[in-house]
Amino acid sequence: MRCFFILFLTATLASAADHWIEYKIGPFRVVSDAGDKAARDRLNEMEQLRHVLGATLGKDSLGVGGASQSQLDTVWPIHVVLFANQKEYGPHALPQPFIEGGSAMLGAWTADTPLPRDMLRALTRLFIDQNAGRMPEATETALCDLFSTIKTNGPKVMLGAPLPAGELPPDRFRAWAKLQMLTTNPDFGGKARIYLNNLQNGGDEGLAIRNAFDTTPAKFEAQVDAYVKAGHFEAGPKPGEAYNPNVDFIEKQLDKVMIEALLSELSAGGKTFPPESPRGLLAKGTRASLELASRANPKWGEPHERLAALESDATARLKELKTAATLEPRNPAYWQSLAEAQTLANQYVDADKSWASAMKAAPNDAERARIHKVRLDLDERRADYEAAEKRRIASEQAAELQRIKNAAAAEVHAAEDAENKKLGGLRSGAKPVDWWDEPAGEKLSGTLSRVDCLNGGALRLTIRIDGGGSIKLLVRDPNHLSVKNSEEKFVCGVQRAPRKIRVVYQLKADAKLDTVGDVAMVDFP
Repeated sequence: MRCFFILFLTATLASAADHWIEYKIGPFRVVSDAGDKAARDRLNEMEQLRHVLGATLGKDSLGVGGASQSQLDTVWPIHVVLFANQKEYGPHALPQPFIEGGSAMLGAWTADTPLPRDMLRALTRLFIDQNAGRMPEATETALCDLFSTIKTNGPKVMLGAPLPAGELPPDRFRAWAKLQMLTTNPDFGGKARIYLNNLQNGGDEGLAIRNAFDTTPAKFEAQVDAYVKAGHFEAGPKPGEAYNPNVDFIEKQLDKVMIEALLSELSAGGKTFPPESPRGLLAKGTRASLELASRANPKWGEPHERLAALESDATARLKELKTAATLEPRNPAYWQSLAEAQTLANQYVDADKSWASAMKAAPNDAERARIHKVRLDLDERRADYEAAEKRRIASEQAAELQRIKNAAAAEVHAAEDAENKKLGGLRSGAKPVDWWDEPAGEKLSGTLSRVDCLNGGALRLTIRIDGGGSIKLLVRDPNHLSVKNSEEKFVCGVQRAPRKIRVVYQLKADAKLDTVGDVAMVDFP
């Protein structure tokens, strides 16, 4: 009877190992054919990392009963395939911890071993990139190194175990030790959270240290140096997420078609995707497929960035670029593209904000310097263009004025000729007598409609020209202006009783003051 029971149990376990089961919580999905416990343990590792990292970064909230709940999310679900042993895992081993799948980020590991540190590092990096404000590059790397040491046993979590000697170069090791000290030493309590929050909100290192630890940067860094020199690194307990794996882990058996499709994606290594998956639709590159891809994963910015490249309408292009940058705020390239498009659309205030976001999203000083140079170059080109436009407009105004002047002069000459013929013309040898010794220059007659009083005593005259059109002329110094009728005065503003006026002026366009010439003489006939 006992032999029969052992044979029955062995057959049952063998049968269970042939079945693939998926377990899900939050953004995670573990698929395993190695039995229940191993899958639940690996899923717990990832979920507890998400929980503790969220609390460390200040990305959590109070849930039911006052328990902390992580607000960390991912653009893509994270699917990890667990194989029963190394032999089964070997053919599916990946070149990196996670690769792109058509609808998720994919990983693979063995069920009989805790997740490796490179996978925990990659998982931490993914959560930081998609949830946290930009922090110094060394700090973000140190967080990944710190959380690669996480150990879980149900809801019990330990963080900060010593790293193998020589694994990290000195600078990176010191950055790890600083965060290990802040998160495991009870003397710092929740101060690490304040420190990291300050960094995420754009505060520099010194300000973050003062706000979090109420000390000077020099004293704090000396404390870190002493901690590193002592070398007593021990893991510390962290409050884990309290849940019931039997209730909160959603369990489902997979059929043969589903598991074959998943294993096929692993084999593709992130190079090809199912054609109807979001990344498969993106690869097609058509407007219709990109729109479908954006709807298939509404958290994803890349379809909108690709759609913007297809748009000929400036408004539609701006909308797509803004959506891409908003969905992925740590992508400086999206902000830069948006800023450039806003500049071309003369939306300078919005462009300034987008440039600032691009600088904030840049991962290091070199990238910030590159973005700054691109902006300066674009601003210089814009200034050159605007100056050229002002010169072009002034030139066109001067040309139009000359056309009007020539037409008016032709009318005057025609009237003079007609009057001379009527009066019999000048007698032979007679010369016309100048009635006014006028300065040299261009002449015109019209009606004075407005006088603008400018800084320094200068005047800008707006004259409606006889024969059509209007002109703006500058009186740089009224005290040195020749006026035929000296009793006439200029009154600033719109002229309530417009007066006839005749002027002599020199062509001298001033784009800044919006005038086309300087007045040399004024006559009020």
